[in-house]
Amino acid sequence: MPFAQLVRVASVVSLCFVMISGCEFSSPKRNAVTGQVKYKGEPITDGVITFIPDDPALKATGGSTIKDGKFEIRKNVGLPAGQYKVSINYPDPKRRVPIQEGDAPGESREVPDLLPPKYNRETILRAEIKSDAPNELTFDLD
Repeated sequence: MPFAQLVRVASVVSLCFVMISGCEFSSPKRNAVTGQVKYKGEPITDGVITFIPDDPALKATGGSTIKDGKFEIRKNVGLPAGQYKVSINYPDPKRRVPIQEGDAPGESREVPDLLPPKYNRETILRAEIKSDAPNELTFDLD
């Protein structure tokens, strides 16, 4: 390989490393989030919690499953500090709709939610995720 071509390849590789390291340092710091969710005093046995940033620039929607009233979002996939809308779904385990023969692949069926819309589709729930502080949240829904 001629020297000039080797210099060009080395320059491109160096530029890529600089760009990659620059992206890593400019991305927002992620924070772990843990918590509990109860509905009418009882832990939600099997649900989903979703955090939607109030600031669209964050582009950091995140969430977790809820099992036996507890959820956890690990730091490596956590949320940047900020204000979030919180949506919680608790599908009725007695009314899950089985997939039937002839259904299209990937077809989904709506499962009734045990929570009122004010906790999911029309959520009134909010949370603040803090940087460098424990983010332990409790949602006691009525």
